[in-house]
Amino acid sequence: MDKYLLALDPGSDKVGTAVLDYQAQEKEKTIVKIDELIDHLKEIFKIYQIEEIIIGNGTGAEKIIKMVKNNFKQSKISLVEEEFTTEEAQARYLQEKPMSNYEKLLRKIVSWKLKKPLDDYAALIIGEKYLEKLDKKQ
Repeated sequence: MDKYLLALDPGSDKVGTAVLDYQAQEKEKTIVKIDELIDHLKEIFKIYQIEEIIIGNGTGAEKIIKMVKNNFKQSKISLVEEEFTTEEAQARYLQEKPMSNYEKLLRKIVSWKLKKPLDDYAALIIGEKYLEKLDKKQ
């Protein structure tokens, strides 16, 4: 059975989640409310053989770490610096889903930002950063 890592981007009221294999291939990503996180993670654990949980060390990280440790005691947990992941997430999102001409025009006129939550993309980037760090160690 293949092994995967689960990356989490904690926020104040929601959490981005992403499942990746060790070649940084995304298997799934989503955003869940904090009060739905544990049930969501239990479903992920039923589907994938999760080897490690990677958590971004930004807003809300301490609360999420505590929740994860209390519910998944056997899991290895690592923290990753999540500086600039929001900007990287927005760039990745726009690469996958380019803006309309109207949105491009708006962006030139005002400092318009995407209104879509990008926590799932941020979680994916947190997982990729962790794997890059692992590659450098080997």
